[in-house]
Amino acid sequence: MGVTAGDRQDIGTGRINGREALRPLIRSGGVGALLGGLSTLLALLPWDYLGGLCQGWGCLARFILMVLVVVPVVAALLGWGVLRLVGVRPAWRVAVVGTLLGVLAVYLFSRAGGAGVWGVHASPLLLAVTYAAAAAVTLPGIGSPRRWWALAAVLVLLWPVTGAIADRQVSNYREQQLEASLVPLLAPKLNGYRLYFADANTFSGTFGYLILPSSVPTSALDREARGIRVTVGRQLPGFAPPDACVVKSGSAEESTGPCEQVATDTWRAATYNSVRYIARREGVIVVLTGGGPTVSDGDLRAMAQSLAVRRTGFFLTG
Repeated sequence: MGVTAGDRQDIGTGRINGREALRPLIRSGGVGALLGGLSTLLALLPWDYLGGLCQGWGCLARFILMVLVVVPVVAALLGWGVLRLVGVRPAWRVAVVGTLLGVLAVYLFSRAGGAGVWGVHASPLLLAVTYAAAAAVTLPGIGSPRRWWALAAVLVLLWPVTGAIADRQVSNYREQQLEASLVPLLAPKLNGYRLYFADANTFSGTFGYLILPSSVPTSALDREARGIRVTVGRQLPGFAPPDACVVKSGSAEESTGPCEQVATDTWRAATYNSVRYIARREGVIVVLTGGGPTVSDGDLRAMAQSLAVRRTGFFLTG
């Protein structure tokens, strides 16, 4: 039989073109899909029971590390055997590179928010693509340095892309959570301050966040003492200023004792290590707790006076 135009090998270069080049790619992709399908069976294992065999975090960490090492190694060995059966040579190159790319692809997919059930079901497609890509860059007559560079460029590009997707998903989740708040989203003006960790707790019916001076990083171990903790909650039966000021602080119910009225529907109470400004706005109670070395009493009072309902985007910058 003659060699057709669509199915030939370049004489002198040893490169395979046309349909001949596609066959090992398709076979390798099929092997990857098979391995991905088998990996979905891992979800059926009794992980709760297996994890229960470990006592303590050290044992559990070793168990997880063992699984993360054993599964790729077994996948590479199994892939090597199946690739040889379907006629892909040298099979070990495709198996090793395909498995490494598969691990990286699963990680990037998880980084983009595709973990859990979606990650399990996507395994056949991910491994099919990575095994085909491995064949395209490693097999004699098909692979080339240019394809290695192209593969590296794709991987480098996927890192910021998956990060941006993950950030967007987190932002959407936080926005939905804030929209489900049982109390108004009240916040002060932030002159020289920044707002972080906004959270709507539907169990306690509260909404809270932390306000930090611009000079205090969120990584500071004493950030709570140097910032302002704000809690918005329903008015409690024990709130009867100025004699008794029972309020929600965080998710707990606390009594500040007597509180001094400093403005309309605004009170001040001092504890042994902080100052609280309590404001009644929009039918709810807002508690601003601060008074550390980086927060002045004047700033606390100004914030209590500037409280207003804000849009969800106001709370998503921190």
